[in-house]
Amino acid sequence: MVDDLRLAASKMTGAERRSFQAEMCLKYCGGSARQTEIVFGWGRKNVQFGLHEKRTGIVCLGLQSVNSGC
Repeated sequence: MVDDLRLAASKMTGAERRSFQAEMCLKYCGGSARQTEIVFGWGRKNVQFGLHEKRTGIVCLGLQSVNSGC
C-alpha cells in the first residue's frame, strides 16, 4: 500500500501533491509530518506546507505556475 501511495504522489505536482500528502499524513500518521517522512519518504517540509495550506485554505502557487501564463 505504501508503494502505491508513493507512486500516486509521484504522478502529481505542486499544490495537488501537497494536498494529497497532507491527507495521507492526517489519515495514516496522525498529522505528524515527521512520521509521514519516515513512513512514505516524502519531504517533511513539503508535508508541513501541505498541512498549512489545508488548515488555512490558502493554496500557494509556485513562481513557475504564475509565470507560465505570460
